[in-house]
Amino acid sequence: MILSYRSTCTIEEVASSCNAVRFFQCYVYKRRDISANLVQRAERCGYKAIVLTVDSPRLGRREKDIKNKMVNPQLKNFEGLVSTQVSTDDGSNIEAFDANTAFDASLSWKDIGWLRSITNLPVLLKGVLTHEDAIKAVEVGVDGIVVSNHGARQLDYVPPSISVLEEVKPLILAVGPACSSQLLDFST
Repeated sequence: MILSYRSTCTIEEVASSCNAVRFFQCYVYKRRDISANLVQRAERCGYKAIVLTVDSPRLGRREKDIKNKMVNPQLKNFEGLVSTQVSTDDGSNIEAFDANTAFDASLSWKDIGWLRSITNLPVLLKGVLTHEDAIKAVEVGVDGIVVSNHGARQLDYVPPSISVLEEVKPLILAVGPACSSQLLDFST
C-alpha cells in the first residue's frame, strides 16, 4: 500500500497497525526539512519505498470539492512541523497547505538526487505520462515509475493513464531487469 502524506493516521500509527508492505507518498516542499522529516520517519518505520508525486506542482480547481464544501482533514503527519489548524469557513480548503502554498513549484529532475541523498529507500516517481519523462526518470536514477494522471483531477484533458501505457511500456520492459527485480521483492 502507498500511504498518503495526507493520511488521517500518522506514518507511525499505520506502521504499528499492520504488517503490509508499505510505501510512503511524498511531495517536495518549499521547506525541505518537512519533506526530509516525513521521508526519514517512513524509513525508520520500515516503509519499503518513497513514492514521489510529481504531477501536481499546483492544484487544479477542484470544483466538486468546492461545491460539496469538502473540508481538509487534519494533517496529522505535519503536527509539530507546521500549523495543522483546519478551516471550514470557505468550503474546500484543500489548497490551504498544498500545492499552491507549500509544494515546491520549482521541482526539477535534479531534486531526485536530493531525495536520494536523504534516504536509502528506493525512489519511485508517480505521475509519469510520456516516454520522454520515463527515459529521463531512468537517467536520473529512479528505481521505478508509476504511470499516473493523478486521477485526472489536476488538469483538464489529461490523457487517461491506460492510454499512455503503450508509449511508456517499451521503456519499462527495456529497464525492467535492471530495476524491477529489486522492486518486486519487498518482503525483507
